[in-house]
This record gives sequence, C-alpha cells and structure tokens, in this order.
Amino acid sequence: MVHDLVVSLPKDHLKHMKIFLGRRLHSSKDTDRVILLVSPDLKLDIKALAKQLIKDLGIFVITRRCVMDRYEKHDEYVPGCVSPVLMSEVTKILTMKDPVPQAGWLMFDHPCTVREARCLQQDGVLPTVTLFLTPTPKQATPTDDPLTPARSFFQQDIEGLKYAYKATLKEVHIDSDDDSEKVATKCFNAVRACAAGAQGPLQGYHVVGAPGVYRVILIGPRGSGRKTHSVILAKHFGLVCLNFTQLFNEAYEKKDDIGDKLRNHGASVQLRAEIVKRRILKKDCIDNGWVLTEYPASGNDFELLDNMETPPNRIVFLNANWDTCKARMTNLAVDWCTGKPAAAGSGPRVLSHPRNEETTLDQELDTYFTESLAELRAAAGITAVEIDANVSFDQVQVKIQAAVIAAPAFDIEQCSQIKNACAD
Repeated sequence: MVHDLVVSLPKDHLKHMKIFLGRRLHSSKDTDRVILLVSPDLKLDIKALAKQLIKDLGIFVITRRCVMDRYEKHDEYVPGCVSPVLMSEVTKILTMKDPVPQAGWLMFDHPCTVREARCLQQDGVLPTVTLFLTPTPKQATPTDDPLTPARSFFQQDIEGLKYAYKATLKEVHIDSDDDSEKVATKCFNAVRACAAGAQGPLQGYHVVGAPGVYRVILIGPRGSGRKTHSVILAKHFGLVCLNFTQLFNEAYEKKDDIGDKLRNHGASVQLRAEIVKRRILKKDCIDNGWVLTEYPASGNDFELLDNMETPPNRIVFLNANWDTCKARMTNLAVDWCTGKPAAAGSGPRVLSHPRNEETTLDQELDTYFTESLAELRAAAGITAVEIDANVSFDQVQVKIQAAVIAAPAFDIEQCSQIKNACAD
C-alpha cells in the first residue's frame, strides 16, 4: 500500500487506501483495464453486462457518450467536427481522474475507428485485455457482396479494432441460450485468465487467443553478444529490434524538443527514458513487441522503464566473464574499404574500433561488473532469467528463446517458485 501511495500520489489518501484495500480483497493483480467489443451479429444488452462487470470487478465504466459529453465542453471543440486526437486527450483525462487509475476501467462503444484506437495507444490509454464478444463460430456461408455495410458515427469498426488491439485480444464465445449472468461470468473468467497469463486455445473458459506480445530486454556486458542475439531473436519472433545507442543518435539529430535538450544540455536519466518511451509507444512496437539492448544501464533507468505504459515482460541477463568479453571485443575489427567485419590483424586494411582499445574496454567492463550489474539484478527481481553467455552462440540463442516463451517460474508476490511450472 505504501508503494502504491508513493507511486500514485493521490489527493485523497484515505479514499485511495480504501479503494486499494477493496481491490485487494478480490484480487492481488494489477488494476483491470478492459475494452469491450461486441460483434454486430450478437444481440446483447451491453448496459446490463457492464453493470454486472462493475459488481464483479469493481471498475468504472467509460462509454462513448461520457467521452462526447466531456469533449463537447472542451475549449478546442469545433461543432460538427470530431477530432480523434482531442477525443483521445479527453479519454485519457477520464482514465486518469481519481479513483479510476486505482480501481480500473471498462470501456465500451469507444473507440469506434482504428484512427481513434491509435490515438489512444499513442496517449498511453492501453487495456490489459480486449474482450471480443462473438457468437460461437459456425461454418461460413457464401456471399455475393464483398463489401461491409455502411456505419454511423456511433457504430464501431469491429474488424479494424480487433486488428488494432490484437496484442491483448481475447475472443469470448457467446451461445444463443446464454443469459446475462452467464455472459458476465464468461467475461469475468476471460479477464482473470488474461491476468493470470493463460494463453492458447480454450484458455480461460470459452476464450480463444491471448496476449502474445513479448517485450524483452537483454542485459549484459560488451562482448556478451547482446546485439547479435537481439537481431536473431527479433527475426525469430517478429519483434522490433531496438538498440539504445541507435535510438540516442537518432534523437540527437532530430529537430524537436528532446533533440534540442540533448544538444544543449546533454543526456540526463529522464531524457534517456523519454527517448526509449517515445519509441516503444509507436504502433509497430505495441503491435509486435520489441527487444531492447544497452538500456537500462542502471537501477534508475530500470525503474523508469518499469513505470512506462508498456514495460518489459521478459528480462534476460547474459552472463559472460571478463576474459571472454575482452577476448571477443579485441578480436573484432572492420575492413575500412568494404566496411565488412574482419578478424583483427588479418590484413593491412583491417582496423579496430577505438572503443575496443584495452584501456577503454577495461574501464567499461569494470563499471559494469562492479556497479551496474548489482543494481540491475536488484531492480529486475526474481523473475529475471540468467543465461551463461560463455558457451557457443547457438546454445545461448536457444536458451534465450526458451526463456522468452517460458511460463513464469516464480510467484512475484509470494516470492516462491510456482508449482507445476518448468523454468528450463
């Protein structure tokens, strides 16, 4: 509770503590943020379902009508014009108003278009689970009309929204004879299954699909192979490969607020975090997941990364000893004519990088092993996976892939190993 108070800094501490304790009676997981999509083929009383979910989950409901009421009172409102960017800003205000962040929210009838969904994602309004309520699938019937029917302003583009929220999408199959209480039970089980990490067909009671977006950070000293492994890992799982040095150089050259601060004042801890945050909140990272190297480099970096809207869900340490790292880096060189990597000393045109000089390399390795590594391990906690990176490349890559797809081996809150879970 103290940790939650320090992070949230509520205006009314007693009210915040009351809501916190009320939620802990039902669940010890993170607050539920649910977007509800309903198939047009399904005849369902959404308002009655929302009321039942309020009782079951203890969350607040945000509808399109609520957003429009606040939107029409905004200073920048133009009659007859609907701005997805402004609507996203209004929606974020509603989700951040106390005590909604502590209790969680359920959103239905909003967003209605992919454009609105992308604006919400850019503003950090991200659901923990997106429920798509649909009739139990049957054999498709042939049709002569390939076009979708026209939609009004308040009708949702279901297929587009399913694609936009595919990272958290779960399908809930509703039978024709299901009453409102049974539908609410299925939705409740779907939310809880997602919070527990249940994935795959039939996981979570009549639910198909699950979040399958990996957000991985590879931590290790120079020479542990983190860059090369990140490229192979990204290619294998379809992730976005991110390297902090490259992100920093791109941000430094851009003519924007962050670029001006970097050029005029240098890189601070907050600016480094802002560079990473701006990149991982882009569409490709949200949809496909990412693998990040060279960041975080300290405990403060890790804390800021963990508090972002899309924090890492897989942490892998590549443990390579000092001698191995040094031998690998000093053997790296480049042919200055062709630009291709080559073994050091293999020809007159082969030159080593200045960063790979013995003095510079010893200084970087000393900082990592004596300062950074202890901070990062403490910040990562017991859910991080440590891999011996002294062995061959293929062996290390296989272990990294296994660590990414493996189920959690530890219960974070009980600080004990989960039963019937394999960590290999």
